[in-house]
Amino acid sequence: MNDPESDAEHSFSLAFMVLLLCPENLNKLRCLELALIHDLAEIYAGDYTPEDDISTEEKYNKELDAIKFLAKELSYPNLVDLFNEYEAQETKEALFIKGLDKIDNVLTASYYDKYNRSEYKLVPEFGRHALKCLQTIKSTELEDIKIITQYLVK
Repeated sequence: MNDPESDAEHSFSLAFMVLLLCPENLNKLRCLELALIHDLAEIYAGDYTPEDDISTEEKYNKELDAIKFLAKELSYPNLVDLFNEYEAQETKEALFIKGLDKIDNVLTASYYDKYNRSEYKLVPEFGRHALKCLQTIKSTELEDIKIITQYLVK
């Protein structure tokens, strides 16, 4: 892949989407916190695509170890709480960020496909994964995002 997006660029993009799209009934500050840390553990745990051969449990354990390390190094124990909230997907804010994360992945894949930044088309892989994830998220805040994702994947 030519010049792939970094985790920092992706997290900034997600945080910016929160500024633009966060519904009034959600805690925008919490959404921004979750957007900024949702992939932070990948610094040490690695970044995996939907097609990589790693179990959900193994990925979670690697990321939890990484976030604990970062929380200690940065003297910011709240990182672990934010990570756990995002991973548990039990708050409206965590669900919203998960949905935005999936649409951002599809938008980025679409951009890469349009400008031939990859050897193969990325939208089919990332689109299938996004639609699968979005179908399991029950959140009225994500209905528009689900529709946009379905449109992009066609």
